[in-house]
Amino acid sequence: AAAGGDGGVSSAFLAPLFFWFLALIPVVILLYLLKLRRTEVVISSTFLWLKSLQDLTANAPFQRLRKNLLLFLQILAIMGLVVALARPFVQAEGGQGANYCVMIDNSASMQTIEDGKSRLELARGKALEIADTLESDDKMMVVAFSESADILCELTDDKFRLRRAINSIGPADTRTNIRDVMLVARSLAPDNPDIPSVVNNLKLVLLSDGKLSDVDEIGARAIDMSYIRIGATRDNAGITNFSVRRPTEGKGDQQSFVLVHNESDTELKTTLSLYFDDNLLAVEEVTVPAASDQEALFSHPDLGEGVLRAELDRVDALDADNRAWLAMRPSTKLKTLVVTNGESTSGYYLKKALALEPRVELSAVEPTAFSGDGAYDITIFDGFAPPSLPQGSLMFINAAPPLEGFAFGEDIERPAVLSTEPDHPAMRFLDPTNVGIRRARRMELPEGARAVMSTTGSPLIADVSRGGQQILVLGFDVAESDWPLNLSFPLFLQNIVSWTPRAALAGEMSIATGQPIAILPAPSVESATVTTPDGREETVQLDPLRPVYFGATKRAGVYEVLRGDEQMRVAVNLLDRNESAVGPAEEILFGRGAVTAQEGPLKQTRELWRWFVLAALVVLAAEWWVYSRRAWA
Repeated sequence: AAAGGDGGVSSAFLAPLFFWFLALIPVVILLYLLKLRRTEVVISSTFLWLKSLQDLTANAPFQRLRKNLLLFLQILAIMGLVVALARPFVQAEGGQGANYCVMIDNSASMQTIEDGKSRLELARGKALEIADTLESDDKMMVVAFSESADILCELTDDKFRLRRAINSIGPADTRTNIRDVMLVARSLAPDNPDIPSVVNNLKLVLLSDGKLSDVDEIGARAIDMSYIRIGATRDNAGITNFSVRRPTEGKGDQQSFVLVHNESDTELKTTLSLYFDDNLLAVEEVTVPAASDQEALFSHPDLGEGVLRAELDRVDALDADNRAWLAMRPSTKLKTLVVTNGESTSGYYLKKALALEPRVELSAVEPTAFSGDGAYDITIFDGFAPPSLPQGSLMFINAAPPLEGFAFGEDIERPAVLSTEPDHPAMRFLDPTNVGIRRARRMELPEGARAVMSTTGSPLIADVSRGGQQILVLGFDVAESDWPLNLSFPLFLQNIVSWTPRAALAGEMSIATGQPIAILPAPSVESATVTTPDGREETVQLDPLRPVYFGATKRAGVYEVLRGDEQMRVAVNLLDRNESAVGPAEEILFGRGAVTAQEGPLKQTRELWRWFVLAALVVLAAEWWVYSRRAWA
């Protein structure tokens, strides 16, 4: 329930569902309609009991409702308590001694053009107005947020610093996540009354179009904020999905799939163009109904290595979602080494299963011949562990890796597979609970390790990865189990191959804006150069043992990574329907509460429930006084 006016004050209820408790009022009235059940007593005469005799004249269980001050006071008390539970509040301008946390949305949808200016420019203008109108006791902090939150200025009354921080906020082609900025606010003013606040009287001010992706994760903790809506237009269409489907058997044409969303209130008729390395491949006419999606499908031969680009041929309010890219890469062969004794049964099963994997270039070597000098993507040690860890992804089978904190314990006879971690990359689409194992070794894991498959009291498979290097340990000999005869064994090895960084990069045609780019090590190369879509170059120092990550990917486009003589292109896309649906939100739902958009001067929420509780207590005190006077009169 809400009410408002044209003046500087508006009111509403934060928890209107509690008005259902008003149903208690008819219950109280019903109690006053019921007659008392009286005890029969034999008396000598009814002369002194005429009034009681009149009450007994009617045998009906109900009596006529009479004027009763106690009933009136009890109804008033119930109404006061119910209104207090519904948490009434008013929004009024001003306030003294306030600490403002101004949260400015700089995500992709805030680049939408409104009357010649972007929403981000309008939000910055609103923030400058708030900074300029601070009272002498007020302070303000500035936080910009999109995929993540950046504190640009801590609490201060220095208006010059505030203006500089606000004017420094630039756009990002990412989705809108408010969780991080809410964590910042709640660290200053916790919800828990037992935890002291770092900042008293903290006021949250959200400058946004309300297109929040993670609002369901916040719950009711944010409903005390002021939401100043930025923008009004819905005139936008954007690409929200872009992918390539390869033929299942490697023969035939590839198909490029593009999904277009039309947010406007009218039907969209335009063309969609497909380019490969800036060469036009095809043009498709698309018609998208109002507030709907439409897919387009392009067929073309295998294009080889390059960049595929889809582009909407129109000008609308948001330009950031009119293009999308895919980095087409040739299939990658992963150099895989199995270190095993030539007569090992488990080594035989490993080599047989890996030989069927088309992504693997397989080699095998005896433990005595292992040097650790080769640059392998995957190294599998069967019953043997070297004194130091080599490069690449590693798997140890019935062998203890040279890691501090890892050790094998006593044997476990016939351990049952009791649990697995299905969200771990090595266990995807697997169900090895029916695998029989004759003997396993109890594992003591270092800090930060993760059990992937477990039995009673010990992991059977553990992820002991360190510093970005993937390391997996099997605590049993594969030959002492029936796993190689189970379909889940080759699937497990396929998952191990897919888990390696080079395999993941080969199958990754695009990443979302805000996600890091993984840069793999290369022999004798100490650094890589990353060129962003706007032409800016950044140098990244490489680690010889593990991938490093470049995280400055807030703008959509093609990023070029130069590592020695090798160049790699990475497509970074928005592809977010929530950001393309630029129509601003009239209110934001946080759990069961809602924050309604404001316009004009900043208004602050002032809850009134305490006054209603006090009024209910006064009414209850008056009711007790009236009852006492009647009872003792």
